[in-house]
Amino acid sequence: MVYDMIKTVLQAEQLARQSEEEARQQAQAILESARETAASLEEAALSQAQNEAKLILSEAQYTADGLLKQANKLADLREKKVIADTEKRYDEAIRLVLDHLTD
Repeated sequence: MVYDMIKTVLQAEQLARQSEEEARQQAQAILESARETAASLEEAALSQAQNEAKLILSEAQYTADGLLKQANKLADLREKKVIADTEKRYDEAIRLVLDHLTD
């Protein structure tokens, strides 16, 4: 009878050890899966951040190019206006020179 009780306790201990080992293996598998998921999420977040940075850079370049084109057009228009204003004064300048020469 004592033998049966000791045998039962030993079997329970062995079952507990087996359960503990199974639990440890499951915990290890869960931990490994969590690490893989975290690495995957980190990689996805990094990729998304890089893509957003490229997009921002592209938009900035596009804006800078547009501003440069607008500045060049404005400079051309101002140059043409100055030339046109100067041409309008040619007649007056010639008249003044002729008036001065005839005096």
